[in-house]
Amino acid sequence: MTLIHPITQDIFQVRIPVPFPLKYVNCYLFRENNGWTLLDTGLHDEPGLNAWMHVFDVLQISPRDIRRIILTHTHPDHFGLAGYFQNLSNAPVYALDREIETVPVIWRDDAAHVEALSAFFAQHGVPSRVVANIQERSRQLIRWTHPLPQFTPLHENDTVLVGEHHYRVVWTPGHADGHAVLQSANDGLLLAGDMILAKITPNIGLWPQSDPNPLKSYLASLEKVDALHARTALTGHRAVIENVAARIQELRVHHAERAHACWNAARECSAYEIALKTFERLENAEDVRMAVVETLAHLEFLVGEGRAERLEGGVTRYRRTG
Repeated sequence: MTLIHPITQDIFQVRIPVPFPLKYVNCYLFRENNGWTLLDTGLHDEPGLNAWMHVFDVLQISPRDIRRIILTHTHPDHFGLAGYFQNLSNAPVYALDREIETVPVIWRDDAAHVEALSAFFAQHGVPSRVVANIQERSRQLIRWTHPLPQFTPLHENDTVLVGEHHYRVVWTPGHADGHAVLQSANDGLLLAGDMILAKITPNIGLWPQSDPNPLKSYLASLEKVDALHARTALTGHRAVIENVAARIQELRVHHAERAHACWNAARECSAYEIALKTFERLENAEDVRMAVVETLAHLEFLVGEGRAERLEGGVTRYRRTG
């Protein structure tokens, strides 16, 4: 697959391979007078590095030409190479202030953090053999984010120059607690990260030590983005979105349907049991990991709405009400 897709003569979408079902993460290069701005980076693994070296060669860029790195959020496929590129270029790495706060919590490289994550999945009914696989996957993801960068914080409603245009920073929690989109006042362009995606839905997951009701936050973020009246969105995966308002409405409908499916399955069941009922196939530990946290997000949303109750115990279970 071609890695480089021109959006304009000065904006390039770069598809960097990732070892996930999505296969690629969309990163972006913005040409400036004296260098380039990089939006999101891909994982710090060999395929990702090789892809970037090819891209730099084709565009005749040196890593030293990177003047700034901006992150929509700090999931590993979006920031894993930020520290590596910062070391090569001395470029500042920008992320929303709220997102920067999560990095030492989520991506610290210590056994206690991984053990706590494993206990979280066991608490929600995931079998021990699958938890062991999730544990190893967690260690691998942490390795793919190091070295961690030194961050420069952005704040909501800051204005940053990206390429030739100024963009306003907008906080859009849900997919990540400190996820941000950037809106161009000039041409209606939205740098959307994983806030909205074409044909697939961003994973809205409940994780330990994070937003206790991420779906509620995400639905509020959809309203916020809808009010921006952006026309075109450059997304973190899949295709560019040409009708932002229509896609937002589709995402609202999806989550209403997913919440109803979870409500219907919540008959004193664990999140793992409900995930098995509401997802078509869970083929490996990675599938289970993402399905359980998304199921939990919908279940806790239902609890907040008074449509389900959480039953604490050795394994947490959920029961629908009403």
